[in-house]
Amino acid sequence: LGGIADISAMLFLSLTFEFSFFFTIFVKTFSKLKFMKRYIATILALVTSATLSAQQVYRTEFSVFDLREAALRNDHSKTERHIRFAPKTIEAVGKVEVVGQTVNMPTAWSDYNVYLHIQNTIKAYDLVVNEQLVASVEDSYTPADFLLSPYLRQGDNEILLLLRRSQSIELHNGSKSNLVEQFRGSYLFAQHRKHIFDYDARIVESGKTLNLELDIAVRNDFNFEEVVQVGYDIYSPENKLIDYAVREFPVAGRTIDTLRIRTSLGEESRFLWSDKNPKLYRLTLYTKRDGKPREYISFRLGAGTSTFADGKLLRNGKAITVKSARYNARTTYNEALAEIKALKATGVNTLLPDNPQPEWFYDICDSLGVYVIERASINPTENGSNR
Repeated sequence: LGGIADISAMLFLSLTFEFSFFFTIFVKTFSKLKFMKRYIATILALVTSATLSAQQVYRTEFSVFDLREAALRNDHSKTERHIRFAPKTIEAVGKVEVVGQTVNMPTAWSDYNVYLHIQNTIKAYDLVVNEQLVASVEDSYTPADFLLSPYLRQGDNEILLLLRRSQSIELHNGSKSNLVEQFRGSYLFAQHRKHIFDYDARIVESGKTLNLELDIAVRNDFNFEEVVQVGYDIYSPENKLIDYAVREFPVAGRTIDTLRIRTSLGEESRFLWSDKNPKLYRLTLYTKRDGKPREYISFRLGAGTSTFADGKLLRNGKAITVKSARYNARTTYNEALAEIKALKATGVNTLLPDNPQPEWFYDICDSLGVYVIERASINPTENGSNR
């Protein structure tokens, strides 16, 4: 116990030193900027007390649509509560760049949770909203979501990113970026306080039958219990409606509960997904309020299993000959689609990204019949080459 106490004391001193060092640099840098002075007192209180409550949300990457057709096309042009986040440079001092965007929050958004989705930042960043430090992120490659509602107010809101060198830069030295536009794919969107928070969907084979295993996490941010209506429908690769339903269940106030759905999709073994047969089902989720469908979430998924046995990778029980290529989708959807098609034409059936990719990258790979060996954003090098 004495040893643990000593270690705890050292960790505390280390953390105190790190926060003190960070704040010293912050003050030296930003005290030079008159418009930033009003933020220093607030951030001082947060940093020196080491009580930062990061609002990063860990869940499946998705956004919501007002219309089913828009969800199918991934078109946000008619989504009411969806704002592109494209911050502009305000000032650059030393090695820190301040970028920001003013976002107006209408009164109609008061019953909604507002999330910020950030990707393609190039650098590590600190997120500041209305003079409050929300989160500090060292990983510039992995897309991230943040719950901003506790920091927002009606009217104009200042959202700033302080772009800086990562404190864990050695962990990312081996990563490559083909970025063509900073903050591409970043946006704000809002969900009603009763909303789909996350989901997990699988199509599994049981004998000759395919079964859908669907778990939908529903969040109720009101203070009291609410009955939530959640709907789903699933179409076959031949665009045939297989199953649909609307379920309702009570969710206690300020909690997340999970709706579990298990249903048979019939005997469709010819629809098992592989690189030779990239058949995909279309699953759409939505909530209902006042008798009307709201907040559509649509995605595609394949059926079957991937296993590893006797030194071989198997898909649906059959061995796969892997031909891989290192690839990162740091451009646009259409450019990545063309590039991956070209790789597939050369016989490549497996991609090795350096870090987590945008969600549309995986949809491209699924549609073309390409396997992905995922990697966290930890890619150090030794003597200038990948280990």
